[in-house]
Amino acid sequence: MLHTQIKNDEVIERYIRNRLSPEERRDFEEHFFACDDCFDKVQETERFVAGVRDAVERGILPPLEENLSASPARGWLPWAFSLSTCAAVALAIALGWVTLHKLPQMQANLDSTAARVQSQQQEIAGLKEIGSPLDTPEANVPLVLLQASRGDETSQAVLPPDAKRLVVWVEVSPARFTGYGMEVFSESGEPVASIKNLLRGPYGAISASLPTEQLHPGVFRITLIGQTPPPASLVGEYRIRIRRP
Repeated sequence: MLHTQIKNDEVIERYIRNRLSPEERRDFEEHFFACDDCFDKVQETERFVAGVRDAVERGILPPLEENLSASPARGWLPWAFSLSTCAAVALAIALGWVTLHKLPQMQANLDSTAARVQSQQQEIAGLKEIGSPLDTPEANVPLVLLQASRGDETSQAVLPPDAKRLVVWVEVSPARFTGYGMEVFSESGEPVASIKNLLRGPYGAISASLPTEQLHPGVFRITLIGQTPPPASLVGEYRIRIRRP
């Protein structure tokens, strides 16, 4: 039996499906036992057919009985090979898409996240080295006594270059309020600071500290409002002029 006859008559497929006559089977076996190429093809085809049958049994592929009965010698094996080829092509396309598009995007997101984390770590490390002004003891903290405004009367406060806070002290007469709030405005009326939950101290006064970075040279207006118990009411209004040496 020649290779051309084996190929043209689909002998290997018919051999696997037991569709050869006894004479054809004997001739083919004599040939493929002596032909490494045909022997390998028989082994490969048997494995493939077994895989297709297993896929049919598992429900992965539809039953092929209709194709087998309609065309006993042709059609089903090429169809199975075509199906496997299509699946391989689809898998290759999917892998290519992931490799060319998804992986670079994921890598870019990962690099961006790593850069942000590193930047935040550097900022935190810098803040730790600088330290918080509130955690650093400060000597000679400037203090100003506020007095209710009468016309252009203004309290004065001189802030040294290294001052971080300014303490304001307001004497408050006994009133129905137990809790107060303080609002600080610039000369143009812009809000600068707001402090709540202020209480009268043992000396009958209210004190609060303001960050000097918000107090530029100029005049500021401060209002003291009684908040607790409601209703809230204005207790006093004060003016303070900030100077820097």
